[in-house]
Amino acid sequence: MGNYVASVQEISELKQFETFYKPIHGYLAACVCVFGVLANILNIVVLTRKNMLTSTNVILTGLAISDGLTMALYFPWALGMYIINGVEARPSRDTYQLAQFQMAYAIMSVIVHSVSIWLTVTLAVFRYVFIRFPRRGVRLCNIERAKTACGIVVAAVLFVCLPNSLTYEIVGEWYNVTLTDGTYVNGTVYWVDVKSATGFWEVFKNLNFWIQAIFIKLLPCFLLTVFSLLLLKTMRDAEKRRKRLLNKVPLSDGESGALSSGSNTGKKIKKTSRSNRTTRMLLTVVFMFIITNTPQGILSVLSGLIHEFFHNVYMPLGDLLDIMTLLNNGINFVLYCTMSKQFRETFIKIFVKNSMGANNGVRKTTTYITAQDTQATRDSDV
Repeated sequence: MGNYVASVQEISELKQFETFYKPIHGYLAACVCVFGVLANILNIVVLTRKNMLTSTNVILTGLAISDGLTMALYFPWALGMYIINGVEARPSRDTYQLAQFQMAYAIMSVIVHSVSIWLTVTLAVFRYVFIRFPRRGVRLCNIERAKTACGIVVAAVLFVCLPNSLTYEIVGEWYNVTLTDGTYVNGTVYWVDVKSATGFWEVFKNLNFWIQAIFIKLLPCFLLTVFSLLLLKTMRDAEKRRKRLLNKVPLSDGESGALSSGSNTGKKIKKTSRSNRTTRMLLTVVFMFIITNTPQGILSVLSGLIHEFFHNVYMPLGDLLDIMTLLNNGINFVLYCTMSKQFRETFIKIFVKNSMGANNGVRKTTTYITAQDTQATRDSDV
């Protein structure tokens, strides 16, 4: 372990930021959670439609479930620890019952968020195999294997997070404090701490820390970065092939640049272009995850390597890291709507046309268009 030597000014500035942001965080996080839970419910509804059933969408559905649960768990935490009772520790706020909820939240939130992390990795792996090895990808990355992969992710995360579930305990301490409004309060304050009373629990705590740091923080970010680069390279190669094919396609009826709809080459070009659009959208999902989760992973590892880094740096930035994660958990609906034509059309068909009582002709036309898209994108596209 190293020693973190921070200047008084550095610590003071981080503490000032924590003091400034903490009262805002609860309200901001609650709003993001409400939006995120609703958005992920919409994701699940749309992605589970029959015409949307693909291996990619199976994984995205699992991601929507875990992201939604992460935000659903955080919402009461934000209400209890920030909004209803304020941010200052005191006996009326930090009761034993709240500490029980805090322990349950600490265990469950790590599990569901870890599932989201590894489902994102699974998504990147499936997409890379599918576009790098098109023929084998159809067989290897089918719907049943996607469901199996999601089940394996959940089981593996439960196993890896088991030590984390055993490390917490509720502790209490008599508290005498004068609040910022001048009120003097006393009583027992309860909170959740990590067991470290004996040598065994100290070793167990350190073991759990490195399990979490490596398998929940660093390794997923590393794998996502690698597969993102591989996807970008493969997509560029596919785009080059598409342009070469485009140059060989004859013009149709004298229209400049028009594709011959009956030619196999034209169909290949359209399929490649559609596949690239889907890959771009999924890469955006992956990049958003990397951007919002990598800083937390790096700071977590530094907290284990450098003495006092956790208290002087990580804790003052904890709320900021939380809101970044919550934003990532709730943003996918916006990405799908703006970047996926099929998702957008299915969403409109379910929630707009049906609710407005559109006439049968419009419904049939929409269904026909969606069916055409589905047939062309059954194995890969969102």
